[in-house]
Amino acid sequence: MSNISRAADTFYAFRFLKLLITPWKDTGAYEQGIVDENGKVLKKGSQLKTTAEKSQYTIFHRLVFNIKRLINKLPFGKTRLGSWITALYLIKEETGLSEDEINDIMATLELDNIPTDQLKESTWFINDSVLMPGVYTLKNDSVSPKTGEVVGKKGSQVLVQEELDPLGEMSGISMYKVTHIGTNQEVIVNSWELKR
Repeated sequence: MSNISRAADTFYAFRFLKLLITPWKDTGAYEQGIVDENGKVLKKGSQLKTTAEKSQYTIFHRLVFNIKRLINKLPFGKTRLGSWITALYLIKEETGLSEDEINDIMATLELDNIPTDQLKESTWFINDSVLMPGVYTLKNDSVSPKTGEVVGKKGSQVLVQEELDPLGEMSGISMYKVTHIGTNQEVIVNSWELKR
């Protein structure tokens, strides 16, 4: 795969993620009256007349919106920040991009809707970025990094059997691989998603 093709794929992956996590009311399609606050289509593609309407409801938008509607029906579909940070981390791991390169792409795409005021490590259960052993409760639904299926629901518990170094970090948030109690499956979570 050429570098140009890889860069294009990464660009569209970020664009897809940004649109996927953007609340309906903050989309151009909502502002143009094409969808309502729940993503219900109010105007079909054939009814769009202005250039502004057509630019806010392209085939790319329709694809992402259809996926977004399906995800919103799932129990974990409403969680935003934790999923966003975890998704960025997985992109980082898959593509080999550095965090600086990811931040540059995010700046290019104007991906500035991450609530960074919430991006603070809860350090009382972390010692020098090492997650201490114990049972933790999930603040958000958690999905398997292999299948994307919900493994643990918000409020369920995960187990850390011994001091755990982070797998890596994204935006200053440490990522950990922990075991979900009940399913005994591994999940990747960030420290912001855990409480004790």
